[in-house]
Amino acid sequence: MTGLASLYSWRSDRGRPSGHPVVSAVRQHRGVSTRTLDTEAGHGRNFHGLTGAGAVLYIAESDELNALKIGVTSRASRTNRTQQHARHGWRITAEITFEDGQHAFTAEQAVLAFLRSCGARRTLAQEQLPQGGYTETVALAREVGLSADQLLVIARAAGEIVEATARPFYTSMVALDQVRDHLREVEKEYQVMKLTGSRRELQEFAAQVLPLLEELKEMAESLRSRL
Repeated sequence: MTGLASLYSWRSDRGRPSGHPVVSAVRQHRGVSTRTLDTEAGHGRNFHGLTGAGAVLYIAESDELNALKIGVTSRASRTNRTQQHARHGWRITAEITFEDGQHAFTAEQAVLAFLRSCGARRTLAQEQLPQGGYTETVALAREVGLSADQLLVIARAAGEIVEATARPFYTSMVALDQVRDHLREVEKEYQVMKLTGSRRELQEFAAQVLPLLEELKEMAESLRSRL
């Protein structure tokens, strides 16, 4: 079995079934951004190396700037990052810890996307946040009607969803849905080949489909064992 992350799909040429099945890998993955975690130097650390490491998602507030900030830092850099913000008049109002740094980053990006989609698109200027991270701020927070407590509620909800969708049961269900979709495509391809293909092509097609069916069976058994 090639695992839940490798399934079979079928290609068509010029939008029509070609009659020649091609097996390709379909990989499930979360998008990995090139953005880095905050560090005490303010320049960041390569996030790819911290995907499996612990991280902290924090909420910060500045009354003077009338702004809120959400950020992610590694556990190792947490104290220094907090001190950096404090030196510039910010206070950390809440923290959420994550065992996987990628989950913290995904939750942060989800919160920012939600806020921007709601219209809170104004950020502080870069020079207003010399310690870095101005793109993850919400300017004019009082006018927006957003408090640190409200931002924490949004962040917690995002974090819980991110971690739930990373669990084996959810990813297994998604993978099975993908297999079901691929099987529908296989069925369409088969019906076309019955009308237009030769006996040899049908045999080749069957040889490609059998491993897919075996993998589906193993995936179903694996899921059943988790229930």
